[in-house]
Amino acid sequence: MTEVATLVSLRYSPWSERARWVLDHHRISYRVLQHDPFLNELRLRHLAGWPGGRVTVPLLLAGGRRYRTSWDIACYADSIGRGGRLIPDELTSAIVEVDSLAERAMNLGRSLLIDALLADRSALDASWPSWVPAPVASGLRPLARFGTHWFVRKYAIDLASLEADRQGVRAVLDELRRRIAGRQFLFDKFSYADVIVATCLQLVTPVADQHWQLEPAQRRVWRRPELARDYPDLIEWRDAVYDAYRRTAAG
Repeated sequence: MTEVATLVSLRYSPWSERARWVLDHHRISYRVLQHDPFLNELRLRHLAGWPGGRVTVPLLLAGGRRYRTSWDIACYADSIGRGGRLIPDELTSAIVEVDSLAERAMNLGRSLLIDALLADRSALDASWPSWVPAPVASGLRPLARFGTHWFVRKYAIDLASLEADRQGVRAVLDELRRRIAGRQFLFDKFSYADVIVATCLQLVTPVADQHWQLEPAQRRVWRRPELARDYPDLIEWRDAVYDAYRRTAAG
């Protein structure tokens, strides 16, 4: 019997959503093991093989191997899955460039997200696993705040550079707008580049629940109203890509 792959995933992470998307695109069977930052850090490090340095999700355990980044997971899915390849040879270098661009926006956007989270008590409560009852979650709010500051330290997030980070995100969005420029895809066909950019735009405003389920409080802290107002064309493009190519809802 073929062993089902295990995807260690953070339910509200764009990187994890990329991994789920490519596995679903290629119709690869997998089970999801939800990761909760701070609480499951030792488990994650164990599953990743106890490497040194920072350990992150998504992490895919498949075929006796570990794939520790969304890019590696996409390459693995391309190599064994059904459906069209998302990283064809002729587009690999161009998709790597798009990945680097989106990565910059997502890393900068972490500070904006964390700042909003720390200011929103309901969102802090919603950061606990779903099995934690709401009254208990509110009582554990100081611990949730401590865990959030732990996350800040893990990723070396500078909460004093919010305006610079916001402008940095805008610069990336401007470049993405230039590259898309009314096109259906970044390149001549649907590719991993479109997955990367569509998930990156979660930083601007979340996609519909039918595609990516979030608690109302979580949806609130992911929303940047000033960016959504200034980049409606990118959001419209993102929504069209999701509607056409993301048919499996992601929890």
